[in-house]
Amino acid sequence: MRYNRKEGFRFAFKDPLEASFKIYELNGKKVETQPGKALMHDISPSGTKISSKLNLPVSETDPVKIHLQFMLNEAVYEMKAELVWKSVSGENYHYGVNFYSDEHVKEEIVAQLKKYVKKE
Repeated sequence: MRYNRKEGFRFAFKDPLEASFKIYELNGKKVETQPGKALMHDISPSGTKISSKLNLPVSETDPVKIHLQFMLNEAVYEMKAELVWKSVSGENYHYGVNFYSDEHVKEEIVAQLKKYVKKE
């Protein structure tokens, strides 16, 4: 399992944010799935932890690639990402998600998180 804990920070939400995702690449092949529902438990500029009732495959050699959509404040994000780890908790599956994003998007997420914290 790959997991990057070298990041500057990770913000945990008191109440998870609603999110949705679609798989666009599985086993190296392009696919288009129906949207799945997820909850975002935390976020950093380069990734997030989500949970879902769906049991998705996670592989270090051939990562599942997803489009993850969520709203932070009034900003809607649709991020390309990959699943990097999975754990099971009761009926839910938790996933580590690595964003495919550039520095501009990372800075925007940090700015939105600062606004979010002020509202709490």
